[in-house]
Amino acid sequence: MFSLEIYTLETRRRNKVLLLVIKASGEKEEFQPEKIRRTCLRSGAPEPIADKVVREVTERVYEGITTREILQMTISILEKEKPEIAALYDLKSAIMRLGPAGFPFETFVGELLREYGYQIKLRTIVSGACVNHEVDIIADEVSGSKLNHYMIECKYHNTGGIYTGLKEVLYTYARYLDLVEGWKVGKCERFDGAWLVCNTKTSLDAIQYAECKGLKLLCWKYPKNNGLEELIERKKLYPISILRTLDKHSLINFHQANLMLAKDVLKYELEDLEKITHLPREKLQNVVEESKKICFC
Repeated sequence: MFSLEIYTLETRRRNKVLLLVIKASGEKEEFQPEKIRRTCLRSGAPEPIADKVVREVTERVYEGITTREILQMTISILEKEKPEIAALYDLKSAIMRLGPAGFPFETFVGELLREYGYQIKLRTIVSGACVNHEVDIIADEVSGSKLNHYMIECKYHNTGGIYTGLKEVLYTYARYLDLVEGWKVGKCERFDGAWLVCNTKTSLDAIQYAECKGLKLLCWKYPKNNGLEELIERKKLYPISILRTLDKHSLINFHQANLMLAKDVLKYELEDLEKITHLPREKLQNVVEESKKICFC
C-alpha cells in the first residue's frame, strides 16, 4: 500500500531541502504533494490513480517549478489514466475559460444559484438614491415565511494569480448602500443584503471588511468548505467550458444558446442541440459523450 507520508518524507530526505514552487502570483511556497492527492480524490480519481499521480509528479518536480507546470503535469498523467477526471481536476481553469467579457460568468453563477433554490434575474437596472446601477444578479430566497432579496456583484478574472481584494468589496458595499437609500426614498425595492461572487481567492482585508459589514463573499475556497468550487462539485454543476471537446468557437455557440452547465447538454436530443448551437452533429456527439462521463463520474 502506497503511503503518501512516508513517500514524501523519503523524497525530501533524498533532496535534503524542501522544494519551493512558484505560484501564479509570483509567491513561493513549499511543494505539497498531499494537495495534489486531495484534489485528485475530490475530482473522483480512485486512490491507486491518485497515488500514482503523486508519485510521478513528485519524481519530476524541481526547485523553482511553477504551479502551472505542476498542474499541466498532473493533468497529463490523469488524461492517460482517466480523461474525465483530468477535466474535473482542471475546474478552476474551466471557469476562467468562460469568456473575457465576464457575462458568461454572471450567467453561470445565476444558474448555480438557481440549482440551489434561488429565483434569479440577471443584469437588471435598479435605481439607487444617487445613480442607477446595473446589478449583475438579483437573487430571491424563501426562508420560512420570509422572502430575502439580494443584490449580487460578480467579479471575474480570466488569468491566475489575481486576488479579489478590498477595492472590489468596498465597491460592492457602496453600491448596496446607495440601493438601501434608494429604497428609503421609494426608488427601488428593498434589498436584504449584498453578495460578492468571484472565481479567484480573496484577500484577508477583503474578508475582514466583508465580515464586519455583513456582506457575503462567495469565492474560490471561501467560505471554508462552502466556497464556489464546493458548491459546483457538490451537485456536479460544472461549467460547459470544462468539456475538452469544445473549442473556443464552440463555447461561444453554447453560451449564445444559454447552455452554461455541462449537464444541460444532456437535456436535449442531438437534433435539438444542432438547431440551437449550429454545430455539426459529429462534434455534438462527442460533447454529449464527454458530458455523460463528467456528470456521472
